[in-house]
Parts: sequence; structure tokens; C-alpha cells
Amino acid sequence: MKEFLLSQAVGAVHGTYHGDGAALLKRVRGVVIDNRKVEPDFLFVPIKGERFDGHDFIPSAYEAGALACITERELQTERPYILVKDSLSAFQSLAEFYKGLFDVKTIGITGSVGKTTTKELISSVLSQKYGVLKSEGNLNNQTGVPLTVFRLEDHHDVAVVEMGTNHFGEIRNLAKIARPDFCFLTNIGEAHIEHLGSKEGILKAKSEMLEYIKPDGRVFVNGDDPYLRTLKEARTDVTAFGKDPQNDIYAEKIKSKGLDGTDFVIHTPDTEFPAHVPSPGGHMVYNALAAAAAGLALGMGPDEIALGLAAYKTIAGRMCIETRNGITVLNDVYNANPGSMRAALDVLAYAEGGRVCVLGDMLELGEKAEQYHRELGAYAARRADRVLCVGTLAKHIYTGAKEAGAEAFCFGTQDELLAKIRGLVREGDAVLVKASRGMRLEKTVEFLLK
Repeated sequence: MKEFLLSQAVGAVHGTYHGDGAALLKRVRGVVIDNRKVEPDFLFVPIKGERFDGHDFIPSAYEAGALACITERELQTERPYILVKDSLSAFQSLAEFYKGLFDVKTIGITGSVGKTTTKELISSVLSQKYGVLKSEGNLNNQTGVPLTVFRLEDHHDVAVVEMGTNHFGEIRNLAKIARPDFCFLTNIGEAHIEHLGSKEGILKAKSEMLEYIKPDGRVFVNGDDPYLRTLKEARTDVTAFGKDPQNDIYAEKIKSKGLDGTDFVIHTPDTEFPAHVPSPGGHMVYNALAAAAAGLALGMGPDEIALGLAAYKTIAGRMCIETRNGITVLNDVYNANPGSMRAALDVLAYAEGGRVCVLGDMLELGEKAEQYHRELGAYAARRADRVLCVGTLAKHIYTGAKEAGAEAFCFGTQDELLAKIRGLVREGDAVLVKASRGMRLEKTVEFLLK
């Protein structure tokens, strides 16, 4: 981390400083919100969470050598601290200040589905030429983006920042921190529709990122998405990518290689070139096109882009494919919504042998949740030989699957599923496991692979 003065931190968060004035001239070596990660001369920012209040850990932060703490409470201590009204807002303001210390091209990524995969693919491509900082995992929320920014170093040329939301105003906060040069919007789907009301509302929330794009920046959208296409029609700074040849950047000659990925040809306004993405599914072509667009925007050539796409590696819980004991497990448990569920089932359809899907609840879908789950069941019936459903909402997946003629089974809890799953999965089967994060179906993946 690039060091800065404690006095600069006080100014950045507009706080009131308490403590020895000499400490203001000391340098902050790191910024953390986890007291277990405090090192000497770090700045600790306690955040109020659902289960814990970081303020309770201020004493341990000082014991670990914290230079100072940011706090919403007045402290009975002679140690330096900065008093603020809201520690989360202060954390974000400090991250905005820190980001301003660097001259790096910044790519912001948002959308209903595919944010993390697109982030990984863009990073894989850009890493062929540049020093890249990317969001770790899916650290894309109100604390995750600041934590990403605080990892910036002088050797980075590009920052690739994923931004997520389930409420209005959140993307705006994150974009204000990141100040993107390039904004990528992957698609508009049903994820978080419970809080954002409609797909129009989701588009509005995702588009908040554009409020803080650099003056000479550019927007990249999936031009095959009818909601995102409206941005192309309304703005002059938009590049569209997709499978439709009317897009600025498009793919053709798409050929599935089964679970080994997809071959295709990328067309740009200036050239065309072959590419391969080593992860299955037609949806991966869209993510790869976004990555190609990022590479082109930063002056990369076709060969560099193709190498970066081919070098892509999946991350935990994101369509990781592993074969053990004669069973191929498609581990896509990190999260789920109707769009990503359908895409995952399309991947399962590529598998040879028996096809089994283990599907759990999709959360935050609002009043149409039952309908979305029932429709998913009917879709699963066309892609899988056996449909195993687990959870409260998943009973509607079961209903939809049974009505569509599938061999389907329903379990109230994951433990009930695990007690029966050995008799429902056979050697030679491919098993897709997917649900919303709260279902914790990684336990099922571990059970199948052990």
C-alpha cells in the first residue's frame, strides 16, 4: 500500500482528530476493517454489521499496533482517533482519496449476471500486457470495493473493479470511489428484483455507475440485451458487444467444445480473429467479448487478447468442473438467479452420460419468486435426467419439473438431500450443484467429491 499521512486521512474523512498532534505527521501503512489484520501503524476502521459492531474491537486494534482508529464513538483513550458520524461513509471517503493518489486506468463492471466471470476474463486478457489489480472473489459491495482500492500499488497499470448492488444508490457510492474510465454492463436480469422493483429499476440502479465515468471514458454494454440496448440508443459513448452482427464487436462461427469450452471468431470494426474460452456455455461468449472489448480499448492486439482468453481460469464456486469417483461435478454454488440458473443448466446439457441437477432456493426475487422457481423447474426438465430440489422455495422447482415430466425429487433440507443423494447419483453422471449463496450447497459438492 502507498503510505500517506494521518493528517491526510483526517481531511479525507472530514473527521475530528483526538490525540497527540505529533501523530498527525506519522504515515499510515495500511487500512483495514478487520481487527485481526491490524499491523503496526495501520488505520483501523470499525464497521457496524448485522452480527458484530467493529467498535467493540477497537482495544484489540490498538494492542496490535494501530496508529489510529476511525470511530463513531468518543473514546476514553489517549491514543489517536478520528471521530466521524458514520464509519462506513468515512471508509469509503478514505478509499476515494486513496484512489486519487494513482494514475491508473479503471474498469468498472456491473450487471445482473456474469460480473465476476467478466471481471476474471478482463483481468486475464489485460494481464498479458499490463499490471492488473482486480477485485478478489466477489468483493463488490460497500466495503469490498474500498478494500480493493486499498490494494492499489504503484506497479499497477489497470484496476478492474466489480460493483454489485441490491438497493438504489449503492452503485453510485462505489463509482464515486472508483471513478471508472470504462464502464461495462453485462446484462439486466431478475437478480435483486425484490428490492429494485422491476428490470427497469435494475437498469436504473446499474446505470448509476455512469454518473462518475471519466470525461473521456467509454461505456460497453451487451447489445443483445434489450434493456442495455437503450443505453446505446441514448448515448454517444457506448460500444455494444454481442452475438448479433449489428453490434460493434460480435462473435460468429460459435462452436461448443462441450465441457472444454467454446471456439468462436471475434469481429471488431477493424479486424477479426479466432478465440477460445476454456469454460463451457454460450453465455461465456458474452463475457469473452467484454474482455476483448477491454483489451481493444487499452491498445492490445488480437494475439494478446486471444492468449488472455485462453488463459482464463475459473474461481471457486463459479462453474468449477471436477471429476472424482466416476462422477463429474459442476460446482456453481456461489450464487443464483433465474438467468444464471438457466445458463448453468445449458452447460449441464453439454455433458455426456447421465445429467443430474441439484437446485436450491433463489433468494431476493420478490413476489414472483414462486413463478420464477416453477419456470426454472420446467427448464431443468429439458436439460437434466434427474432434478433434485432442496429448500423452501425449491419445492416450486420440483413442481415445475414434475409437471414437465421430469424425474424429480424434493428435500426440505440439505441434510435430507445428503442422506439420499448417493442412491440418486450414479457412476458416469454429471451433477450440477447451484443455488443462492445462503443455501450453502458447497456442503453437497464436498460430499459428492469425497
